[in-house]
Amino acid sequence: MRDGGHAAVELALATAVLLLPVALVVAAFGPWAERRVAAEAIASEAARAVVLDLDMSAGVGTLREQADRMGLGTDLLRVGWCGAEPSQSWPGSCPLTRGSAVSVSVQVWTPLVSTPWGPVGGLWVSGEHSEPIDLYRSLG
Repeated sequence: MRDGGHAAVELALATAVLLLPVALVVAAFGPWAERRVAAEAIASEAARAVVLDLDMSAGVGTLREQADRMGLGTDLLRVGWCGAEPSQSWPGSCPLTRGSAVSVSVQVWTPLVSTPWGPVGGLWVSGEHSEPIDLYRSLG
């Protein structure tokens, strides 16, 4: 009985089994990092808008604007205001008093692997930001 030629087949199979998961992880890292930065930027802009206007609706408008600018649908975002758990319903409330802080937690859905037939799997990537309201700010 001859066993010649099996080594090449075993090498090809072992290489595919070992390298395929590594290639998938490397391919998934780029979109994951991009969505994390997007989540942090959206949270920062929303918190800043609320602090500047002292109005929660300004933050919600900024959330929508930033999501559109980054090509993210609103169904891909979950938002939590001032310690609330992030959810699909965006309106929230924060105490808008001198010395308090407006904190925003944004989660963005990220597919694990994008294929020509659509995304496979996914996870929520989060970003947070807190913006203080100036102690000497006129609230009137």
